[in-house]
Amino acid sequence: MEEYSNILAGKPPPLERMFSDDKLYSALGWLYIHGAVPDMSAHPPLAMYMIGLSEILFTNPVVLGTIFSILTLVLVFLTSKKVVDTFPFALFPVLILSLDKLYIDFSSFAFLDVYAAFFAVLAVFLLLSEKRWAAPALYVTIGLALACKWTAVFLLFLPPIYYAAKKEWNHLKLYPIYILIVILAYTATFSVYFLSNKTMMDYVYLHFAMFGIFQAQRTQMGSPPPLWILLNFLLGIEGPAYIQVLRAYPENMTIVSGPVETGISLIGAYNPLTWPISFSASILTLIYSIKENRKILPVPLAFLVLIGLFSRGKPFIWYLIPGMPFAFISLIYMIDKIFLRCENKSVAKAILVLYIVSIFVWSLFINLPSYIKF
Repeated sequence: MEEYSNILAGKPPPLERMFSDDKLYSALGWLYIHGAVPDMSAHPPLAMYMIGLSEILFTNPVVLGTIFSILTLVLVFLTSKKVVDTFPFALFPVLILSLDKLYIDFSSFAFLDVYAAFFAVLAVFLLLSEKRWAAPALYVTIGLALACKWTAVFLLFLPPIYYAAKKEWNHLKLYPIYILIVILAYTATFSVYFLSNKTMMDYVYLHFAMFGIFQAQRTQMGSPPPLWILLNFLLGIEGPAYIQVLRAYPENMTIVSGPVETGISLIGAYNPLTWPISFSASILTLIYSIKENRKILPVPLAFLVLIGLFSRGKPFIWYLIPGMPFAFISLIYMIDKIFLRCENKSVAKAILVLYIVSIFVWSLFINLPSYIKF
């Protein structure tokens, strides 16, 4: 509470004492929104501007992020409605995402990922739109997503693949111009940087420094085997754990350490009813989209490209937050296809209701232990 009061008073604690990312982003957001030059983080500044704006409007760094999380759910419904045949089924991705513990956790703190997720879903919604104005808006949105967090880089791969699959060659010819729009939208979020007498060379050096910090964060603890993030997402296993219990005895000022225990560290937000199944559904939806329905191609592609891009180095599970809405839409898309082809609709409805209730129960009442001891 004291740290937060100091931030609101314009006196954030020293950065070297900031141990959690949400506190760091709250402090930087406050500094950025009051004119500080955005060159103190491994991430671009847009989401931190949003956090700072939330601190000004609501005296709380989280509220605006929560609003964006709710708006993301609206966009998930609108995107799902474009590709899912049965109307009630279009609501289910919204339900699953709103119950996902990882999504709830990151919507409840001052993190960057919820803003990147909003712009990611908006980008895919625009990509699926048939409106003429949607094309330039799409690339502005991609630029803004990247300006929140670089994990949104997967969005750059979706339009050319989608256009090639639909044989829309005019869009492919214009893609260099579209990339220029992305760069301009991204660079516009650094306006304060240039107004502070910084040159373009300073801007380039800044991004090399940001990339170095970003890579160091992913490799400083060692690089696990490729596709380790799939182990996280499919099984909820974060990695091996080594635990040592320390017992303090204040009466004689001693600390006694127990034996080192080995085990498996688990991801508390893991949901076995949605995460692994949605990965399989994304692959099936991708195959189906190539064979029968190119319209839905960007949806599974978004999630699978995101996983592929971060399959090397230290994979943090929250990197997948901007892609998880598309995994859940793919899941419901395949369930809808199965339901439509099922002859006994009563049994299918009963199974579906049981599945949704199970997700509710797991999300609201079941918590995984932090580790399992061997």
